Amino acid sequence: MSSICSSCKQTLLNNTIKKCCGSCQQIYCSNCVYQRIAVPKLNYQMYEVCTKCFHSISTELMLQKPPKNFLQRLEQQQQPSSKQIRMPVNQLDPETKALEERLEKLRMDFPAKPLNTTNNISNNPDDLIQQMHDELSIKQREDYSLQQRLRILHETMPAATPDTVILPSRKKSEEKSNDDDEEFPWCTICNDNARKNCLDCDELFCESCAKKIHRQSGYKNHQLEVYKPSAKAKKKYNY
Repeated sequence: MSSICSSCKQTLLNNTIKKCCGSCQQIYCSNCVYQRIAVPKLNYQMYEVCTKCFHSISTELMLQKPPKNFLQRLEQQQQPSSKQIRMPVNQLDPETKALEERLEKLRMDFPAKPLNTTNNISNNPDDLIQQMHDELSIKQREDYSLQQRLRILHETMPAATPDTVILPSRKKSEEKSNDDDEEFPWCTICNDNARKNCLDCDELFCESCAKKIHRQSGYKNHQLEVYKPSAKAKKKYNY
C-alpha cells in the first residue's frame, strides 16, 4: 500500500525507503528525515527528525538548559573508550617498580603547571551546549538581517512605470537572427496586449503606454502604426 511523504508530498511505494520522524512520528521519504537531534519529550535521546521538528527543537533547546541526565550521557560519550589499567606498584617486577618510583618522585619535584584553558577547546558539556546555541543564534541573526535588507530594497526601489522608463533609441535591423523571429504580441511596459508599433523605438505598446511614452520630448516625433499580430502569435499567446 502506497503512502505520501508528509513534507515533499512524494508518493511512497512499497519498495521506497520510508522514515518516521522521531518527534512528530509522521512518515517521510528518506530525503526529508536525515538530521539528528536530542528530542526533549523523549528524555533527550538522539533521533532522526524532519526539518520542521529540527528547527522547532533547536529553538527550544536554545531557550532551556539541558537536564542532568543528558549532560551525564554527553560526558560519558566524551570519555575515552579504552582506559589504561595500572597495576599496584607492589605487584610490579623490581625493574618496573624502580622506574615507577623514580617517575613518581619526578612528578613531586616538578608538578605540572595548569594549562591556560582560555586558549583550548573546552570539553565541558555546558560550554559545548552554549557554543551550539551561539552558532544557531548567529545563523538566525544572519537570516533575519538578509530578510530585512531585501525588504528595504523592495520598499526603496521604485516600480517601473511608463513615466519613468526611458527606452534606448536604436535603428531597426534589416536582418534579424533566428532568435529574433519569435513574435511576442504584448506591451513592452505593462505586458498588456500590444496595439501600437513604434517604428523608431522598434517596440510594441498598448494604447495607454504608447501615449504616455511618446508625449515625452524625446519621443514626440516617433512614427507609430497600428500593430496586428500574426495568426501564429494570436494562436500561441491567445491574443
